This record gives sequence, structure tokens and C-alpha cells, in this order.
Amino acid sequence: MVNTSFETLALDMQIEILARLPLKYLMRCMCVSKKWASLIRGEDFRSAYLLRSMARPRLLFVASRSRKFTRETCFHSVYQEPPLLLSGKRQMLTDNHIAPVFTVSNPILGLLCHQGYNNEIVICNPGLKKFRNLPQIQVPEGASVRSFFGYDKVDKVFKVLCVCVPQTQFGAGWTSKEPKKYQVYTVRSDHEKPSFWRPIICNDDHSVVTDEGLFNGGFLYYGARSSCNKPMVMRFNVSSEAFAVIKLPEEVDIDYHWRLVNYKGKVALVNTFDSKFKFNGVFEIWVRNEVDRKWDKDIIKIPQWTESVDNYNVYFKGTTGTKELVFAPPNWFGEPLFVLYYDKATTNLRRFDIEGMDDQHYSFHTFLDHVDSTWLM
Repeated sequence: MVNTSFETLALDMQIEILARLPLKYLMRCMCVSKKWASLIRGEDFRSAYLLRSMARPRLLFVASRSRKFTRETCFHSVYQEPPLLLSGKRQMLTDNHIAPVFTVSNPILGLLCHQGYNNEIVICNPGLKKFRNLPQIQVPEGASVRSFFGYDKVDKVFKVLCVCVPQTQFGAGWTSKEPKKYQVYTVRSDHEKPSFWRPIICNDDHSVVTDEGLFNGGFLYYGARSSCNKPMVMRFNVSSEAFAVIKLPEEVDIDYHWRLVNYKGKVALVNTFDSKFKFNGVFEIWVRNEVDRKWDKDIIKIPQWTESVDNYNVYFKGTTGTKELVFAPPNWFGEPLFVLYYDKATTNLRRFDIEGMDDQHYSFHTFLDHVDSTWLM
């Protein structure tokens, strides 16, 4: 009788009601009937659910550890902004789907892209505990892969960009005259639709020098060096699959120490090896101005820095919707896990300890703006 009453409601009302449910209850609703399952998997419901989730973004921690004869990955998340800050703890462990983690992408619409040390690539929705293993990418002998994850707003699909690079080029100054290979994989909502790695063309041959990229405004960004060893940032249009080169200031000699981050909605570069920041709290950031097509340098002096970090290394992770700067440690060896929030307007620096994780993880990633979504459901 309850099912009949619900199904007599208008479709938009059904979506509004279901969109208020946590993901674990949505999974149960899908078992009620094929009609409910079709509704929840539909594009209209996916959009409505994402819209509600984006109002409650989460901090996501991804940690890896060795456990007996397996490698275990832990996903731990909490709300990142007031009034729910650090509440709503959620945790998920897995040791079956994800190979030892080499890189993890920034979350996009609830999904992450993991790359293992053997170039296994897995798409993951930690909220649903769902995984999709991509076909093994064909890598030339003596080469490795850098993968980057983005979203095509035009076709409403995710894409993984892979750049095959010679092993000898890793690190600053190491480039190769051998041509690189660029491939794209399209991740669709319907698993039944076939997909495969497709070769694409890049007219600006380059070597990847940053482990992580950044997806922002429909584009993927990552640090690179040209065939003549000139530092630059590559921009990849996820929809058109076209590459472009972004020049860097002479002061930025990009290598694997640099990170691309989201700074108040803009693309920015930070040097994680900057000793002034570690010891004195003098934080330098290069922010991309797309209107003028240049990089602006911003220097931020953070008060009471050494007292708050207690000699731990911390990296800048980005800004929240309230424009606060967030910092977190890059690794975790049993020390207290914490995040730092800095309000540039009020110069208020706050430290929050993260509870609920044990002390055995050693590889650690912190991400902002993770949301619940029904992708891969």
C-alpha cells in the first residue's frame, strides 16, 4: 500500500523525497522494484541528489597501509564546513578492489580515480562502496603512466587521461626525445555500454612532472616540461580533448614538489618544498588569472604557525566554500591526525584533530569538496 501511494505522486515529488535519503537507504530502495531502481539510476535523480549533496561538502581522507599479506585502503570523511564541521563521520575499508595506491585524483561529483603502482586504474564511489576497474592500459616496455581524472559537462561522462612516459624522465630535468602516447577512457553511467582506451593527439610533446593534476572548470591541469626541458602547465579540455600550453613565471621551476590546487575557484600553484612556509608560516602561492592570462603571486603570513603545526609537514589542500585555507599532513605514521583552517580575512588559524582512524596508516591523501552521488549505482 505504501508503494502504491508513493508511485501515485508526481515524478518531481518522488525525486524530492528520495533525494533526502542517505546513500545506504537509497541502495535498499533500489531493491523495492525495477521502477524505483530505474528512477534512482536516472539522470534527473542523479542531478537532484548531487545538488543537495553539494550543500554539505565533505573532507575526505584516503589512507593506505599494509596489513598481513594485503594492502588496505581506508576512506574516512566528515563534513568540512559549519554548522556541521567535522560531524557526520563515515568510514569504509577495502582490500579487494584497489591495488597499492600510487596516485589518487581529487574527487569529482562523488567519484575518485585511483592508480596503482602496476598502472591498474580504478574508479571508486566510496559513499556507495562501488568500484569499477578499467581495462589494463597498454604501456610500452620501459614506460610508465600518469593518469588524470575529469568530467565532460557536455556529454555528462567522466574521462581518464593517461600519458605514457619513459621511466628515465621522472623528476625535474629528466626529459626524453621519445614520443609520448596519450590515451583517453570514457567512464559512462551505463556499464553496459562498451568503452575502451582511445589514442589522441597532442601537438605539444611534453613530460609529466607532477604526480597529481587538478580538474577545474571543465579542464585538467598538470605540471609538465617541454621536449627542450622548459617548465609549463598543460591544460586539457575534457570535452574537446584538446591540449594547450600555459606558460609559467621564470620563478616557477616546476617539478614533483609543486602542486596544482583550487584557490577560491582559481587554478593555483604551491611549492611543497618551501622551507619558509614550513618553519615561518610564510605561504607563497601563484594564482592563475585567466582574464589577463598571467600568474599573480600572493604571499600570506600565517600567525602562530609553528605552535599549530608542531614541526609536522603540512600541505595546502585548497579553499572551502567559506574561503578558508585548508592544510593537512601528506603522510601519517601514527602521529595525531589533524587539519588546519586559516581565515585570511580574520587571520584566525584553527586546528582540528580528526578522530576515528587507527594509527597504522602511512600513505595519506586529504581532499576537499567530496560529495555523495549515485554514480556507479
